[in-house]
Amino acid sequence: MQKTNKIAPKRLVGLGIALLLIITARLLPLPDGLSREGITAIALLFAALVMWLTDTMNLAIVTIAVVVLIPFFRIVVPEGSAAANGAVGIPLFRMNVEVTFQQFAGKVFFFVLATFALTAALATSSIPERIANFALRISKQNPFKLILFFLLGSALLSNVLSNVSSAALFSALAIAVIKSFGDPEPGTSQLAKTLMISVALGSMIGGFMSPPSTATNILIIDLLEKSGYIIPFASWMLIGIPAGVIACCIVATALYIVFKPEKVPLEASQTAMIRAKEMGSMNMREIKILIIIALMFVFWILSTWVPVFDTTLIALIGMCAFFLPGIEVLTWKQFAENASWDVLFLIGGVGALAAGIQTTGAATWFVSSVMSDVASWSPFGIALATSAIVCLLHVVNPSGPAVAGLAAAPMIAVAISSNGVVNPIPMALITAFWSSTAFIFPTDAVTVLTYRYGHYKMTELVKFGWLPTIVLVFVMALIIPLFTRLVMGI
Repeated sequence: MQKTNKIAPKRLVGLGIALLLIITARLLPLPDGLSREGITAIALLFAALVMWLTDTMNLAIVTIAVVVLIPFFRIVVPEGSAAANGAVGIPLFRMNVEVTFQQFAGKVFFFVLATFALTAALATSSIPERIANFALRISKQNPFKLILFFLLGSALLSNVLSNVSSAALFSALAIAVIKSFGDPEPGTSQLAKTLMISVALGSMIGGFMSPPSTATNILIIDLLEKSGYIIPFASWMLIGIPAGVIACCIVATALYIVFKPEKVPLEASQTAMIRAKEMGSMNMREIKILIIIALMFVFWILSTWVPVFDTTLIALIGMCAFFLPGIEVLTWKQFAENASWDVLFLIGGVGALAAGIQTTGAATWFVSSVMSDVASWSPFGIALATSAIVCLLHVVNPSGPAVAGLAAAPMIAVAISSNGVVNPIPMALITAFWSSTAFIFPTDAVTVLTYRYGHYKMTELVKFGWLPTIVLVFVMALIIPLFTRLVMGI
């Protein structure tokens, strides 16, 4: 008689909660200003999160299962919307199907695909080991110094790269460090866990520190200028860099306190010194890898001013360059072994859900509902509310640019309507910080890149993420207006 496999109770609980969320969203009385499609979009996102956290099914299968529900509930093109009314002769359901899958395979999907090649090229070279050896030598046996190195390093790299690219590069470095102290099985080392989380959170924090770090910042600068407010490039950096460094120190302290990582083994530091001498100079293949990556960096930076240098196109061209005859620093087998296909499905699904939340106006409804009587509030109260609301929006909507697009204009308008109580520039900067960072759910593309290595679980990030989130909601509300006043006199 064939033995049947037992289903883990938490998987059934996850499926039950997910179904309950969707059913409730379809039956719940609607609050003023929120559509049925909007509340359903939010429910689908949280249904996916519940199933991811409880391992109800494979990550990719959960994502696909949720995404295929989007057209049935008319989320991306709600009935009665301008898009639906303008589509003469196209059935609404068919249009929803087409738009859903257009959003699924968006630019982030292909950008992350390209970064897998970058990670694979580095992972199959000695470059990450060289940098890892340097990190081990300067941190000695102190895990806090190592955590801070990865947080600040990934954050500073995000100043000149996208946060996704920074996370991809520093993930490879973290894996090299982890291998140096025995390559423990995923989930068995607290130090490995904290290093991978450090890479994700540091890369996101760095996305706020200078204007070209993310497209989100450029969007917010444009919205400020349209409202009659200018923030110079240097002023943003003078505010963003110290704020980002403070955030990194807070996160490093929280990681050290919560996870209590073990000391770096003495053998790892000694081995690092020996290996650094043994490796000698880089070979031609590694020099080619560095040249391609350096060129990608240059064109990514230039993309801030030259629109033709689109960041995703540059990433894909760089990916192809690794395989070119005469260069050939990467094989398809190496690429396939380092690519995480379920992560790509997760990113695509989150993109489709984020598009639904945006088109239905669910996030805009949330902002306008909470901050309706702002003129009577204190300056710190307005800044704190802005910090908390945009932070929550990024929890609900994993797309940072979408959060900025939805929240920046209302927050600038809120500051203008405060009759001089607060200036729109610090409110816009607070919005930029939380549009770049999300410490709770690993659904942002940056956290997904580190999650795929398996050294931490979704539930662990959720449990940890609340601590730095709550602290930084208050800290950013306090220091960003303060630094803006010191730098710009407003």
